[in-house]
Amino acid sequence: MENNVSNPLDSQCVVKIRFSDEEKLKCLISMRKKIIKLLYLIEEEQKGTMQIDRWFYGLVFELSSSNSLCNNELTDVLVKIHGLYEDGHYKSMTHDQIKRQIMESKGILDFLIKQLDK
Repeated sequence: MENNVSNPLDSQCVVKIRFSDEEKLKCLISMRKKIIKLLYLIEEEQKGTMQIDRWFYGLVFELSSSNSLCNNELTDVLVKIHGLYEDGHYKSMTHDQIKRQIMESKGILDFLIKQLDK
C-alpha cells in the first residue's frame, strides 16, 4: 500500500492511501464477483423472494471506496452501478437494461484485471 503524506500550508497532515498493484488486483477480482452477484440478487428480488436494498447500498459504498483506493480507475463501473442503485432505478428497468449495465461493468473490470495480471 502506498501512502503519500503532504504538509499543506496550514500544517495539517493529509494522508492519501492507494493500493499497490497486488492489492488492486485482489480488489478488482473481488468487485467483479460482487458485480456478477448483483445480477442474481436483482433477479431474486424481481421474483419477490428477497430485498437487496441494504446489500446494494453496501456494494455502492464499497465500490466508491475501491475507486478511491485504485486511483479512480473504477469510475466508469461506479457510474454504471450507481445509476442502477440511485432512487431504485433498477426496479423500473427491464432485465436486459440491467444486465447490459452489469455486464459492461464486468467487462471493464475484466480489462483492468487483465492489464494487472500480465
